[in-house]
Amino acid sequence: MLAALTFLLAAATASPAPVVPAQTPPPEPNHVTLDIQGGPLVTSGNAWIGGNGTMTQLGARYEFQATPKARFANTLQWQRLASHYAFAGGPRWNFDYDQFDDEFDVELGRPDLPTGVGVGYFSYNPVYDFNETYALHGFGIGVDRWANYYMPRSYYYSAWYYPSLRGATLDYGKYAVLRLDVGVNFRPNLVGPWNLRVGFMSDTWFARNANASDSGFNGPYVGVSFWH
Repeated sequence: MLAALTFLLAAATASPAPVVPAQTPPPEPNHVTLDIQGGPLVTSGNAWIGGNGTMTQLGARYEFQATPKARFANTLQWQRLASHYAFAGGPRWNFDYDQFDDEFDVELGRPDLPTGVGVGYFSYNPVYDFNETYALHGFGIGVDRWANYYMPRSYYYSAWYYPSLRGATLDYGKYAVLRLDVGVNFRPNLVGPWNLRVGFMSDTWFARNANASDSGFNGPYVGVSFWH
């Protein structure tokens, strides 16, 4: 009986166990991604027989934490498409252009595997088409799912739509443009910064006036990226 009373008294006067706060994961650091990629290109259009060419692209992206709950990404890309096409019964013509786009995303989901939703500015400048030279500019919206660089292999994709691209001074062509990109990222060494990627890109131009024609530029690519 005395032992039981002693135990109850000790329990009543004992200090409560300290409360251990829940462990919060450390914030995701800012990241820089640089990439270069290229591959063959198939060129098509509703007024063409078709053709082929090449695509080369350089890109840079900066992901940063603006506030504890707001993370953003800004992506800059330069792309060179050099192709040719032919009309039925006619000679072969060149169709080449340089493109530049700036995509600003709000990141959603897990910081290590983010999805970005944002707005972008796109510029085709210049475009060499047959015997015409012109430029196209405009704004659009899109979604990005970037690779998970903490895994040896992961998938990524992006889809951007520009509803009205037109020239600043020459309205030779007015287009809506859909840009798609999907691929697999390989990270041979999880400690190192280098990655290999294999993917497929597609630029589809939808004509919006009588002077233009629908066009498509599609093809596989391989690339190398640096992520830090």
